[in-house]
Amino acid sequence: MPLIRRAALSAAAAALALTLTACTSGDDAEDPNPEGTETQGAGQESGEAAGSTEDTGSAEAAGLDPNDLPDPVASQEIPATVEGDDTATMTVALFPLKRQGETVVAQFAFTVNSDKADEDDDGDDLYGYLGDASWTPFLVDSQNLRKHHVLKYTVDRAQTGYQSTTFKPGQTHYAFAVFAAPPPDVNEVEVSVVDGMNLVTGVTIS
Repeated sequence: MPLIRRAALSAAAAALALTLTACTSGDDAEDPNPEGTETQGAGQESGEAAGSTEDTGSAEAAGLDPNDLPDPVASQEIPATVEGDDTATMTVALFPLKRQGETVVAQFAFTVNSDKADEDDDGDDLYGYLGDASWTPFLVDSQNLRKHHVLKYTVDRAQTGYQSTTFKPGQTHYAFAVFAAPPPDVNEVEVSVVDGMNLVTGVTIS
């Protein structure tokens, strides 16, 4: 599969921002049906080779080159739900934020750490590893006191579907989310990546 070029991602994000009826800057309402929605397209393909430590398909779908990943701006290990392993954790990483027109694109990596990995096990999706909880990242523009949820149109959210891709412990699963951009003079925001992870403060928008 050819890599998704940044220009294509930028065009898609810009088009999405124009077609969405509700801009999510401000104190938006939460998704009324977060656990039953899936984003069509990007993020719906599983990892390639079984046992691989990289989910190459999800990296490409998230607009990342798995062979040339940027350095994360934040990383934290949080508890993960794995059957038979009460000590399982998940390493969550946030990559640099990118302003693209009227949107901000965020990219993430998730790696489950467990001693109960089974070669015959197909793994689980992000929803399962989070204890059957939704993945709802958001940005906080503290300068203007505004909260930016993931852009959405009806029930479709502009992010990798958290119930559409399974991956195994030891594999790295990549994801993206698109938000309405804060005003041009706002260069830093706080990012809530996932429940259980500390709020990431002072994140520069490039």
